[in-house]
Amino acid sequence: MSNSMENSNDNRKEEILAKSRKSGKDEGMEYAQLKGNRLGEYTMVVAVIPIMAFTVLFGEIVAVFAVAATLLAFGFGQCLMKYRFTRRKYHLVWTVCIAIVTVFCIVFLVARSLEWWI
Repeated sequence: MSNSMENSNDNRKEEILAKSRKSGKDEGMEYAQLKGNRLGEYTMVVAVIPIMAFTVLFGEIVAVFAVAATLLAFGFGQCLMKYRFTRRKYHLVWTVCIAIVTVFCIVFLVARSLEWWI
């Protein structure tokens, strides 16, 4: 009995491996890519914080809005994809909020750069 269960498990493993090979996906590479993206997000935020602090201290407020718009656009893409995958209203609300703040940052950046208002 135990021998037939082992054969059944071996056959199942081979089916799974064959299906995985046929799909052409490398789950290990996908996992590494996901981890790399997460690390990239953290390092980007760590790099941006001193840049934004430096620009505020030296009066370059326009640069803060440029950096903020870039980060927010990245966050918008992430939230939008999470919403499309999960359909959770929480992600939709964050997507809309981030979109509004991103547009505000871009409008403020352009207005200050063109000196429409001071």
